Amino acid sequence: MDSLRTYRVGIAAAIVLLLLCGWMLVQPQAKSGPPYLSSSTAPDGMKALILLLEEKGHQVKEWRQPMRALPATGGQALMMVEPWGLTEREQSELLDWVKRGNELLLFEQEPGEWGDLPFETKLTGEKEGHESRIVGPLLDQELTGTAQTQWRLDDAPDQEALISDDLGVLAARTAYGEGNVSLFLVSDWLTNEGVLQKGHFEAVWPYVQGKESVLWVDEYHHGLQDRPSWLAVYPGWLIAGCLQLALVLLLWIWWRGKRFGPVYTLREWTVRRGDETLLAVSSWYEHKNLARDALLHREAFLRQRLYDRWGVHRRAEYGEILSLARTKWSEADVGRLRSVLEALEKAKTDRRYTSKRLLQDSLLIDDVIQRLEKE
Repeated sequence: MDSLRTYRVGIAAAIVLLLLCGWMLVQPQAKSGPPYLSSSTAPDGMKALILLLEEKGHQVKEWRQPMRALPATGGQALMMVEPWGLTEREQSELLDWVKRGNELLLFEQEPGEWGDLPFETKLTGEKEGHESRIVGPLLDQELTGTAQTQWRLDDAPDQEALISDDLGVLAARTAYGEGNVSLFLVSDWLTNEGVLQKGHFEAVWPYVQGKESVLWVDEYHHGLQDRPSWLAVYPGWLIAGCLQLALVLLLWIWWRGKRFGPVYTLREWTVRRGDETLLAVSSWYEHKNLARDALLHREAFLRQRLYDRWGVHRRAEYGEILSLARTKWSEADVGRLRSVLEALEKAKTDRRYTSKRLLQDSLLIDDVIQRLEKE
């Protein structure tokens, strides 16, 4: 009894020790990813703000396609937070999209040039992390915030200041076509770590919850891209036309009775030979208007019989054949042979050769062949 209890205690201790070792050696770690991801719960992610927008009834979606594929309709917004690798061509495509009545919310601590937009930056000379009071036209009260950037926006007559601190303008908006472009220098205020610090949330919240039908969050420039298939480069009408053409081709092949796959037994070994074969071949020649080809086959057979009986070369001239025939046949038989050779010569030169003439010439050839067979 004591040995059994000791055995059970040993097994339990071994299981506990195995679990502890497995937990210490194979401890799961959070997946690392780029910062400012809308689906990331890391300190540098933005999931907290996105969840709050969704809870408030805003339609928020990720954008993972090139900028040229943005919806053509108006009344939408696109939030871009520290877009990496944004090219001048993409900037032009974005501004064309804004012209159609859309909103672009751009968050960059060190923004680049944007062509016709009036945003100009300047260095303040202060260190990053400067804490100061935050004011803005949509803010109910004076807030406190810490901007992790040394840049500020210059005042311009055609732009509206949205967020300012003691050192200058941190965010501004300008009209472009029928839409608007808003530039914010406080990207870190949107992260899970920074949004709850000081008055960061209250400062940016009035500007990210617009009245647009949908808010797109750019993930394309964070490395999350939906690659289009190879068919995406072709227009829809071309793909549909090719599919219909392929279907018609398949039906045509089926109608023609084409055989697919290997033929293990030759068809000639299984089909009964005889009059059915001859009728099928003759019908084929008649259907395809191959009377002249059929006559050439008859000529080849005649030359083969002449070679077998007299040793005349298969390519011998007609004169040679007649000269040899005069030494072996009577004048009447030579006359019939001459008629056959003249008919063959005429058939080769005439532009049109009918089945009726083929029948007449075949009868003449049969007479000559029968005369050869008697020798």
